[in-house]
Amino acid sequence: AVVSTQSTGSNLHENSKTWFHSSSVSSNFAQKKNCRLEGLDMFESNHPNYISTNSQSFDDCLYKCSWKDGCNAVSYNSKTRKCTSVQRRSGLMIYPVRDTYSTSIYCSSGWSSFEGWKQCVKRDVKLGSGHTLATASRVASLEECVSLCQMTDDCTAVTYTSTFCSLIQYLSAGHTVTSPGTDSINLKCLVSDKPVEKCMMSETVFSNQYRIGMTRVSDLRKCVEFCGNGVKGCEGVSFSDSTLSCEAFSTRDSQNTFRDVNYSSVSLACVGVKEI
Repeated sequence: AVVSTQSTGSNLHENSKTWFHSSSVSSNFAQKKNCRLEGLDMFESNHPNYISTNSQSFDDCLYKCSWKDGCNAVSYNSKTRKCTSVQRRSGLMIYPVRDTYSTSIYCSSGWSSFEGWKQCVKRDVKLGSGHTLATASRVASLEECVSLCQMTDDCTAVTYTSTFCSLIQYLSAGHTVTSPGTDSINLKCLVSDKPVEKCMMSETVFSNQYRIGMTRVSDLRKCVEFCGNGVKGCEGVSFSDSTLSCEAFSTRDSQNTFRDVNYSSVSLACVGVKEI
């Protein structure tokens, strides 16, 4: 694919290590179905979300990232058990380090079979509201278009026509325009049909200050679908079995939760990373 976008610039770090621009490897990275960069570390120490903690495993590292606002990728060293949170989906710079694995948490979302995408693909439809972050020509398929989006910061949706792909920061869920021959996908929809049980925090509710939507649904699964398909900026949900109240929030950070025996909460990013 040939990608066109505005350059934001980056700083090169000159030392004994061999450095790569993250953009030079992210396309191949995104198309790996297991979504892991083996033997490569992401670097982004100039950002406050570049935080290292200890984790028992790579999956545990991903889980912690999925419950942290601003964390969009991780690097994990299996020997030191150091888990590093990164804001950029493909880091600022990438360099070789033994026993290290890196991934964007969004890269895992939607890597089920394309058959499972059917409910999320809007045929003959173009997204009617949003900011185009980049466009790419000679893109072989809608799946490849989605993989580019998964590794592009702030990208939450795509439109695809023939071999032309647009990466979009989707601003208004539900607003579409008829466009014959165009397919569109909201990436958050891709995780909304995945199992939620392992990502559920029982007796927990997100803080009201982050609430951006409410509805009534039959179960937690439907609540996650509500977040993924129709609420602008939704990152997490809290659901009450007793009242069937489904609340959507602009946060997924576990630090923004409180104990409430009537609610269970889910990070939408966590539902995606469990597919790795």
